[in-house]
Amino acid sequence: MDETTKHLNGNARDAALEQIATRLAIRAERGRRFAELTSLRVGGAIDWVVSPETETQAAALVYELDQARIGWRALGSGSNILADDGEHHYVVLSLKELKGELEFNGEFVSVPAGYSLPRLCIDVARNGLSGIEGLGGIPGTVGGALWMNAGAYGHEIGTVTETVRVARGGKVVEIPGTDVQWNYRHTSFREGELLLGATLRLIPDDPEKIRARMEDAKSRRMATQPHGSRSAGCFFKNPPEGNLGTGRIIDELGMKGSRRGSARVSPVHANFIVTEGEGARAEDALALAEEVRERVKREHGIELEYEVELWRANEPRSSTGNDDAAGELKRKE
Repeated sequence: MDETTKHLNGNARDAALEQIATRLAIRAERGRRFAELTSLRVGGAIDWVVSPETETQAAALVYELDQARIGWRALGSGSNILADDGEHHYVVLSLKELKGELEFNGEFVSVPAGYSLPRLCIDVARNGLSGIEGLGGIPGTVGGALWMNAGAYGHEIGTVTETVRVARGGKVVEIPGTDVQWNYRHTSFREGELLLGATLRLIPDDPEKIRARMEDAKSRRMATQPHGSRSAGCFFKNPPEGNLGTGRIIDELGMKGSRRGSARVSPVHANFIVTEGEGARAEDALALAEEVRERVKREHGIELEYEVELWRANEPRSSTGNDDAAGELKRKE
């Protein structure tokens, strides 16, 4: 395809997207960069960012985008995304405005996908509901937690999910949580599905006891993780076999503090890669991550699997699911 044809196709797509956004009364923005929208603060230009405010809007939007063959990706708070430095020619569907309010009904709580996971943990604790307090320090949104089955300190969101609301055929559809396969940092949700919210079934308990468990988890995180740094949480999954976590493996290889340009293996926790300085680049973080993977494979024969989501500008996009996103949500070692 020559450049003139690409330009014409791009103009037609832009016009179609503007019509869809206007018809559904959804804000659509140009001129954004992933460096503004992700916790690593790296990544290139984005063609469009669209921000639905209700689950009904979001379901209608992805249906129309799919009908128009406009590629999209869903982004929560961007806390587990490494987007490369190129120009990303697809639509980013931001779920940050999809917040709404919690709805409590006894031991059940209904929560939209854009709701902050740490805030959810605090809110349900105040209402005397237990079962997710270990997730309280994980940055990101509920949608990302569901997409990747976020877990920490003995809790996983999949174990308490009664139903999940998804976008299907332009409508909000509720499916039983038992229909979903909840695995380690992976679920059976398919590419092209948009998660809109969930109903959780929690366990009544004394709010003070819940708060104490949350404080204990917070203290453990503060002692072992690089708070205040620009990171995407744990960069790699733990190996499926063996007693050592990935952070310990990397540490024992002497790679804590290793640097590649603007990226560095955290000196606090070796399974965190942080970016530093103005103009930090995604290519530095990815090069450093690959260096770590190659070293671990050479020394231990272990093929480390990424826990962060890698979003590449040159990959063709149709429609894809929630980022987590924003695991964005992951198991903390």
